[in-house]
Amino acid sequence: MKIRKATLSDLTDIVTLIDTEFTKEGFGFVNKAQVETEVSKGRVFVAEDNGEIVGCRIGKEKVWNMVVANSHRKQGVGRALIEILRPQTIRVKNQPIGHLSQEQKETFVDPTTFYEKMGYTFWGNDYPRNFWQKAGENAQFHQIGDKAHIAIYKDKRCLLFI
Repeated sequence: MKIRKATLSDLTDIVTLIDTEFTKEGFGFVNKAQVETEVSKGRVFVAEDNGEIVGCRIGKEKVWNMVVANSHRKQGVGRALIEILRPQTIRVKNQPIGHLSQEQKETFVDPTTFYEKMGYTFWGNDYPRNFWQKAGENAQFHQIGDKAHIAIYKDKRCLLFI
């Protein structure tokens, strides 16, 4: 397995991975334009196994989304995606609420243990944010969710005060 920065030629494979694993499981929706912007800015990393993209992380200092193909979970892919360039902050859904099917709610796995094992501390919850972004601009938030169910994890090594 190889971890590397994504290129624009990876865009279709990344979006397919997100649509088949990430969105299907109800963890959020990342549109193709957003992924393309983030790839162009060098803020997307992929895990590749035998030429197939099996994992993806969006964000550098702050991770907004991460997905690992179900076929490659529990094999160190998520850990490798985090460790390639250790972020200061990770924002992920940690509660089975929002637009989830009953099956997604029943099979939801809280990622807190995974991040704590990697040296991150649960910092608190925030509201989900839908945003759009144009090349060369910072993200513009156009909608904030009504329930704070996005967990924020901070790297213990980056904290000044606890």
